[in-house]
Amino acid sequence: MASVSVTRNDLIKRYEGDLDTRFRPDYLDSQIEDAVDYADSRWRAQIEMRLSTGVLTPNLYRRVIADAVLRVIRNPDGFASENEGNYGYATRGEVASGNLWFTPNDIATLCGVEQTMMPGSVSIGLDRGWH
Repeated sequence: MASVSVTRNDLIKRYEGDLDTRFRPDYLDSQIEDAVDYADSRWRAQIEMRLSTGVLTPNLYRRVIADAVLRVIRNPDGFASENEGNYGYATRGEVASGNLWFTPNDIATLCGVEQTMMPGSVSIGLDRGWH
């Protein structure tokens, strides 16, 4: 488990509504625990190294974990779009499934970016050995 604890209060501070009236405390606690376990099972060494060097701050770690949890609870029906005239809606199965996931930016924040590629050009050709 990462050396930083994430609590229900971290969710409450980052949520635009009232979590206490919408969700049971044990549900929120289990979602936080799942998110921490998910991140630790994949990137524990990188997370701990970045936390120990200060590159990843405890607050930013809590933010990434809270964001992953809030993705699950903000849109439990998985709505992707909704229409009004002749009412209709579209859903995204991966969102409606309640699956916990981290965005590529979340992963880069937790683990760091190994190599940055700068835009440029490359010449490719056959070198026959003469000019």
